[in-house]
Amino acid sequence: MRQGAVSIRVVNREDTAAPSPAEKAEAVRVQRLREDAKRPISVNLEETIALSHKLMRFAGSARKS
Repeated sequence: MRQGAVSIRVVNREDTAAPSPAEKAEAVRVQRLREDAKRPISVNLEETIALSHKLMRFAGSARKS
């Protein structure tokens, strides 16, 4: 194909099939990452620290049992 030429593609029914669960999950993950990237770093850091504390408590509880 020469430079600047437009490519025309025939659309099959298979091309319009619903996305798989894995594709849907990936789309959600990417959307959440984009939303997180728009927030101030202090908010993301605060949530990370809170999650870290929660995981430490969970790990401590698991060791005691």
